[in-house]
Amino acid sequence: MIQAIKAKYIITPNQSFVTDSAVIIKNNIISGIISHHQLAKNEYSVLDLKNSVLLPGFVNSHVHLELQWTQKLLSPFQSFSDWLNQIITLKKNFDNSKIPKSVKEALDESLDSGVTTIGEISSYDGLDYKAIIKSGIRTAYFYEITNSTISNIDNKFLQNLLRNTNSLFNLKIFPHSIYSLDTKSLRKVLAFARNNNTNLGIHLSESIDEINYAMKRKNNLEDEVFSRFPKKPKFDSSPSTPLEYLDKINSFRQNITLIHMNNLSSDDLKILKKKQYPVVICPRSNLYLNQKLPNLKFFMNYKKTGLGTDGLSSNISINFLDEINFLYLNAKKILVKNPERRVLDIATIGGAKTLGLDNSIGTIEVNKKADLIAFDLKNKDPYLSVMHSKVKDLKMSMINGKIIKLK
Repeated sequence: MIQAIKAKYIITPNQSFVTDSAVIIKNNIISGIISHHQLAKNEYSVLDLKNSVLLPGFVNSHVHLELQWTQKLLSPFQSFSDWLNQIITLKKNFDNSKIPKSVKEALDESLDSGVTTIGEISSYDGLDYKAIIKSGIRTAYFYEITNSTISNIDNKFLQNLLRNTNSLFNLKIFPHSIYSLDTKSLRKVLAFARNNNTNLGIHLSESIDEINYAMKRKNNLEDEVFSRFPKKPKFDSSPSTPLEYLDKINSFRQNITLIHMNNLSSDDLKILKKKQYPVVICPRSNLYLNQKLPNLKFFMNYKKTGLGTDGLSSNISINFLDEINFLYLNAKKILVKNPERRVLDIATIGGAKTLGLDNSIGTIEVNKKADLIAFDLKNKDPYLSVMHSKVKDLKMSMINGKIIKLK
């Protein structure tokens, strides 16, 4: 039977909303929005969410579920390089058999905060895979590659992933960063993605040390971190910003989602305006790692901005509502009119754009997948209501037409 989900408010595209209406779902696809009066004239299986706001599911565009366990083991650190050295040591010594349980905990925290789609970074060759599939969450699965794992592009697991993508699971390739791959290796990864018709992502301009490395200035990456690598990366370029370097290598204009981007020059901003690379900002993570915030004045107005929590290795929580609230409080200083509406756009359709999924999710409109969430109403304005929401206020979560949570 065709399903109808009623709510006091429904968030619709273009920062709008309708009242006292219902979303109609047929075969896991949104087929329309009708008024309560029209609903009474048809035979639907009705879920009445009463005094709530119904909206597209949140898209956490960048997360490391597999690193959930690191938070309990990290020591205080003073610099990005100190933190990175700790992560390298922890990953080297950790009992990997515990990772699936840790991933399950991270998935629960994500789903509890209204996330229906994730951009997961996977560096353990599939130890997070089964838990993700079992959860039912929609996933852009970024398979991470560094100098030491470059040979993995030929392994059986990755080849199987390439053959078994579907509407809920989409494979992408993730060269870790410009400082963890030789220029030659980075070109090889880009070619692999191009030959397999797969999009990419990369950590870029995350730290001042990375900027100094690319500009060939003194930096803690070379002084304190590279000795930990099996092989020191060879950076085959004249001094440039990380984005200038990557853009030059990306000669085939591949779709690369850029993560962090919180240390940008005026020339970098010009490249973004011209090339329209998708960008995921992770503002709380940047502060956690003693870095500055991204240029929010630019990214709040950029067409392809998504939001990510990063992982518990570099954040206090992966509760997406916490990330939304933090961005909202900072956006209020920048956007005079309706910052809450733009923040919600970034957390939904913006995130979908960064993962290449905006044709199927991110808004409530006809022919899109039924990825929906609802929160108890906290304010007469539905957008402000979401900004004020906590985990306990999540009333319903649906992924691909299937109810995951219902209160």
